[in-house]
Amino acid sequence: MKLGSARPGHWEGKEDQRQAGLKKARIKAAQAHQEAFDDEYADLFPIVTELRNAGASLQAIADELNDQGHTTRSGKAWNRVQVSRVLDRAG
Repeated sequence: MKLGSARPGHWEGKEDQRQAGLKKARIKAAQAHQEAFDDEYADLFPIVTELRNAGASLQAIADELNDQGHTTRSGKAWNRVQVSRVLDRAG
């Protein structure tokens, strides 16, 4: 299945419009993703930041979040990579 118009010549002379629409859609998607991330993990930012400032490793923070019963947005257990991403966004 092809997405978009499959008519021959449909985008002729309009490629700049297509690219502009694509750019706008990517920006909106990134903003929506950022907002969802911030909303979901806003309550964890202080916990993660405090543990990291106290010298805890990324894995130790993940273990603490798991012990407290927190899960990721997808309902999975925390690991050091996800903790790193939260720290990047929190700071």
